[in-house]
Amino acid sequence: MRAATLTRTHSRWPVLAVLLAIALSQSADADVGPPVHMQITETDENLYTVQWRVPKVLPPRAVPTPMLPETCRPVTEAKVVNQPAAWLVEADWRCDAPLAGQVVGLDYPFPDLSLTTVVRVDLRSGDRFARVMSQGEESWKLPEGTVAPDILEGFRRAVLAGAAHATSSWLHLVFVVTLGLLGRVERTIRLVTACSVGQLIGVVAASLVGSIGPPQAETGFAIGIVVIARQVLEPDRARSTIWAAVGAAGFIHGLGFAPMLTDTFGDRHSSLFPLVLAVLGMDAVHLVLGFVLTVLFATVASGPLPVRVRRTSAYAIGSAGLAAAVAFSVHDGSATQKAPPSSLMMPADNGLAAAAGSPGSRRVAPTTPDTAVQSYLSVEPFEIRHEVMLRLVGLTEELGLDAGSTVEVGTQFEVAEHLSDLVADNTEVFIDGAPAAGQISRADFMTVDPTGALPRPNAVPEPVVDAVIGVIVSYPTPGMPRRVVLEWHRFPTGIDVIPATVIDPENVVSSVLSTDRRRLAWEYALLEDPVPTVEAVPVEPVELPVPWLSLPLFLAAGWLVVTGLRGDRLTIFVAAARVMLAVALAAGPLVETAIALPGSSGRTPSERQARRILAGLLPNVYRALEFRSEELIYDRLAISVTGDTLSEVYLEQRRTLEIEERGGAQARVEAVEILDATQITARDHGFEVRAVWTVGGMVTHFGHRHFRQNRYDAVLDIVPVDETWKIRSVEILETERLK
Repeated sequence: MRAATLTRTHSRWPVLAVLLAIALSQSADADVGPPVHMQITETDENLYTVQWRVPKVLPPRAVPTPMLPETCRPVTEAKVVNQPAAWLVEADWRCDAPLAGQVVGLDYPFPDLSLTTVVRVDLRSGDRFARVMSQGEESWKLPEGTVAPDILEGFRRAVLAGAAHATSSWLHLVFVVTLGLLGRVERTIRLVTACSVGQLIGVVAASLVGSIGPPQAETGFAIGIVVIARQVLEPDRARSTIWAAVGAAGFIHGLGFAPMLTDTFGDRHSSLFPLVLAVLGMDAVHLVLGFVLTVLFATVASGPLPVRVRRTSAYAIGSAGLAAAVAFSVHDGSATQKAPPSSLMMPADNGLAAAAGSPGSRRVAPTTPDTAVQSYLSVEPFEIRHEVMLRLVGLTEELGLDAGSTVEVGTQFEVAEHLSDLVADNTEVFIDGAPAAGQISRADFMTVDPTGALPRPNAVPEPVVDAVIGVIVSYPTPGMPRRVVLEWHRFPTGIDVIPATVIDPENVVSSVLSTDRRRLAWEYALLEDPVPTVEAVPVEPVELPVPWLSLPLFLAAGWLVVTGLRGDRLTIFVAAARVMLAVALAAGPLVETAIALPGSSGRTPSERQARRILAGLLPNVYRALEFRSEELIYDRLAISVTGDTLSEVYLEQRRTLEIEERGGAQARVEAVEILDATQITARDHGFEVRAVWTVGGMVTHFGHRHFRQNRYDAVLDIVPVDETWKIRSVEILETERLK
């Protein structure tokens, strides 16, 4: 490849300036290592595959472990794969509650060794969350789910939560055993009813004035069981006072029911209506078990239980109740604990790297800053860059300069041209086995310090002993290559070795080139495809779920109530109807059909729906701007932006080029996080929303990787076009540089 003269090239991009994180490509305050990538994927309902990739700049003992909510626990041992430049760890976790709205992260054994962490969460609901956490930031609270809530699924979860609580707590099992000892099915049903009514009053009171703690609630319930057990010793005619005791026990339990379900099943059961349904699920379990035990005891005893059996059982139950009351009063009663992280058995590192460098040579910034020539191969979607940093003091023989002299402003272009020709004439890049045609995109005198390297904005006289020139040769590619090889045909005069670093979106691996080893190779080994995808955000109509399996059960429950009212077995029939109702609600999502409501498509969305729309549109804009050709950028932007806006954003092109001129590298946006969506109002053929979001990403050049994050507060006008949502206009209210 021959470059007779120094040329500078820029692709002409249209840029939606109010959405593009311009500051991401500016100078950086601190250098960070290659990021850790953590991917959480929901593979089945509440079953998650957690995969985290840790660059080997961290030793095995410093590899972090995932942090998930206390309702989650690992179900498989962590598997570790020793990759050339990273540790790849994977494990499956089971959670009792959805992850949306919960806290996730990575726990670093040594916080001082923490790295920037890219976290991505893909849920079965269609929600996709992403965040770039800077060094020292170990956890992140996921946004609430943006998918419209599944009403039937919510009913099912609430009912099953109450049923699970009743069947998993030995205290509730003791309660129904006590009822069975009292005899008579009608009495058991009435006592369960008294307990359930008390619980309903308790959860309503708790929602109005506040809950009590689970230990206090379970203590009260245990004392109630002791009172009920005492009634087992009384003659049948003296048991009328038990109704008040059972109702009081249920009331106290209801006051602490919400915290108990929150601890066990997550925050979704904290509102009143789910709690009422949870009480219904518990009531159904109490009714079924109480009926079975009452009939069983009566059948085994062939009549009333003997006095000795009743007395022994009563004392045993009473003692158990007292023990439970004491235990709950001194312990916190928490049903779950945070699952301990899986111990990681890291395999021995064989020292191999993508560029065959030794473990000690791995770095992000150069470990030998005084080296005359340093070579960096950046592999990114759509572009390969060979960036070379040259120190004039080590190239005086090549340039014919005196080490004690100064390069005046008038001669700097000639020196830069000489070195750019040296790089162009003596290096070659092969992409997927074929030689690539490159072009020198820049050659500048640089300001270099531990925080990064930037071209000087204004030319000044450069002492040879301190002067540094950066040369960038760009090689366009249609996507992400599978193999890239950089070869130095000739080293500059007097140079025997060249430190070389290959940088891709996930890894940074260094080695040393010599006269006997002139090639630097990169192989595709990425955790995920970095080529951006842009997908239209469809206009979703409001759908009404129809639970076909539950409909006959609802009808059966109604028939039982009507039949009970007409006969003399009202207690039994109403109890059966309550069980049938609980079963119907639990079975709702098993067989259902969603029916789109006419005229609901494109109407003003709720806050949850607006966040979902923004979570699709805004990342689309950033992904579109990662393409290099003007035609592709326009095509991708047109998926999420209306034609009028497309024609206007081209005017912002020059501003972007002026900013890009300073660094020479484009930021790769890693995460767009929607923080808020408020003030949603209907507009002509669409809606207006005030949104707050952050944009975080990495920019890499000359061996330095920087993280930047901006926050935007803006009003967006969004319209439906051909059954997809598009941005019609944006008014930026505030922009804040966070990092």
